[in-house]
Amino acid sequence: MLTWVAEYPVSTALFLVVLFCLLQSWLLKKDFFSPATVYCFSQCITLGIAYIQLDKTMTDFKPLTWMIWIGAMVAFLTGSFLARLVAKQKGWPVRVSAPSTEFTSNYRWNIHVFLTLIPFAVFLLGVYGIAQKVGTLLLLSGNPAKYMTKDVDLGFIPVYLSAAPLSVLLFGVASFKKFNPDLKLRIFCRCMVVVTIVLNLMAYPSRGSLFFSLAFIIILYNYLHKRVSAAWIIVCLALAIVAFVGISSVRDQYAGNSVEKMAASAVMELPYKYVANNYWNLDYAVNPPVDREYHPHTYGIDFFFGMFEFTRISASFRNSFHWDGLFNEHIEKIHGFNTASYLWEVYKDLYMPGVFILPFLVGLALSTLHLKLCGAFTPRQVAFYTFFIYIIGWWFFTPGYKQGIYWLWAYVIFFVTTVSARGVKGVAQESSGKSQPEALPADAPVLDKVEGQLQAEQ
Repeated sequence: MLTWVAEYPVSTALFLVVLFCLLQSWLLKKDFFSPATVYCFSQCITLGIAYIQLDKTMTDFKPLTWMIWIGAMVAFLTGSFLARLVAKQKGWPVRVSAPSTEFTSNYRWNIHVFLTLIPFAVFLLGVYGIAQKVGTLLLLSGNPAKYMTKDVDLGFIPVYLSAAPLSVLLFGVASFKKFNPDLKLRIFCRCMVVVTIVLNLMAYPSRGSLFFSLAFIIILYNYLHKRVSAAWIIVCLALAIVAFVGISSVRDQYAGNSVEKMAASAVMELPYKYVANNYWNLDYAVNPPVDREYHPHTYGIDFFFGMFEFTRISASFRNSFHWDGLFNEHIEKIHGFNTASYLWEVYKDLYMPGVFILPFLVGLALSTLHLKLCGAFTPRQVAFYTFFIYIIGWWFFTPGYKQGIYWLWAYVIFFVTTVSARGVKGVAQESSGKSQPEALPADAPVLDKVEGQLQAEQ
């Protein structure tokens, strides 16, 4: 044990932070999915894994990289702490409350489910497109990898298929008894959740869509039924690794080798690279070699790429100024492993001020939304929080705000929950100082983590 600590001091320190996140959720009955915990957990466990340095491409961080990584975390935690401090000073509840039909019994769940069928229909359009292109569902084609490379142009089919996690989120909100009193609608929504996940996996085995969908269900379960324990979060992490390896094998990312015949170290090499490349690319990007052209700062212009992606305006700017797209062409140390931490995007867009200001503002805003769940909360609040907190957990991999599809999801969530709530009286007492409902019961140990990313499939 001491030998391991001496050999991997950075990983040891980071894993201790991860352990603290689990223990404070288990022993102190804190909400694991709070913004501060999710941010620290996801950033520390991924960087801790990267620093084991199974691949020598992952080198030690330069001082500037450490300043950016630590500074951003401190800024995020400061924003989160400030939101809770203000809430305590005003006497608002700061522990997540149990779901209640007090403000949702008059919510028009039938309208909610009907509107959710629209993104589901878009998803089915993608399934139909795959069937037309391949002749069957990809998983049944015998050679899914043939159609899952950059050389195959599927047009807008992946965009249509990306409506699957959104459908799961919206159906999932209506699937819990303590929130939706309509039994028939709950059963229908639960069936739709299963059908959507299975059909999506069969039509186009995407790690991103699968992890998004499963994570949404886990987080909703945590807030709408019963607190997810640390033990289950660890189990989910292990299952996520198994799913990653399985889908990678289906996509022939092990170069045709059979996973069953490969050594464990060789099997785990690919998942390791998918995690570690985000950090070696970050360090490489902010500390470029002298013989490489430095990627120009965008001075905030490219920051809004995702918001206007579907208008083609953002792409015009990128092409004109020769900025990197979502695949970070100029900063990849190894071809094909081209993702980078959200910190590179912030640093590239807004330089050092952005590295501290953006995490602070996001920590403040997301913690404020989390405090809404400490009273009687609405379907819109829990849906948005579930969506945003998963994006934060995935920040080590990519910044969600740079992808137009996530902006589109946010618009749809807002539309569905607003139309369904129209005419409902008695808005939830958001962050009020009134009596706090009974807190959710907690299981024994705690934890969950799933991974996801749509850009590669797009």
